[in-house]
Amino acid sequence: MSTDAVLTAGHLDQAMALSTEAGWNQIAEDWSLFITHGTLFGAFEHDRLIATAAAIPFGPAFGWISMVLTTPAHRGRGHARRLTALATATLRDTHRAALLDATPAGAEVYQRLGFKPLCAMQRWHGEGHARLAPTQPPTLSLDRPAFGADRAFLLHNILARPDTKSFATDTAFALARRGALATQIGPVIGTPADAAPLVQSAIQATPGRIFIDILEAGFSLLPSLGLTLQRPFTRMAIGLTHLPGDPAKLLAATSPEFG
Repeated sequence: MSTDAVLTAGHLDQAMALSTEAGWNQIAEDWSLFITHGTLFGAFEHDRLIATAAAIPFGPAFGWISMVLTTPAHRGRGHARRLTALATATLRDTHRAALLDATPAGAEVYQRLGFKPLCAMQRWHGEGHARLAPTQPPTLSLDRPAFGADRAFLLHNILARPDTKSFATDTAFALARRGALATQIGPVIGTPADAAPLVQSAIQATPGRIFIDILEAGFSLLPSLGLTLQRPFTRMAIGLTHLPGDPAKLLAATSPEFG
């Protein structure tokens, strides 16, 4: 029989073991953000963490549902559905809408919980070129109107990581940070015309494998990136009927767990 609990920093090693087992790209710093700025729920069986789901608020209007993960031996028993409902209630109880980025299989589960599709997203992957490229500090004030909420704590955390690179002009920026499997490029903020050279610079400057999660406004970038489609996602919500912010300038997600 399983028991549910709110996770703390003492559970990070077990949480990382879950995402590593699943082949996900998160590192410990990502998991820590849910503990310090949100609520991370876990299901345990005999003191072993077997499933998680998280809620992280971005300002007073909405938050993100993330890290919905169950170890393979315990799938199909309702853990993901139950923990996702807890995470969603955490946001709804504070009068926030709940958003998430769902795989096709996950979207069916989330629809049964009341989530509605808002837009498409695609993960593309490939290899960087590891060439020297100048980096510039981003104008973070561009993010809030594009995303629709203040997530400065998240962006400052990413920028403080030693391997993060930023590519920016006065009107656009792209970040690239280390993941467990690949460098994640995102968020990408700006118009496609302004941001395209920055994404190219990020690819040029990145050694090894790359992930980038492109939203609908950024689909026009795809022919120039030289990457391969890996999987689709659907951005979904409870409590919103349209995307917040300015979707025309939100070209790539930070990653599915952070929107």
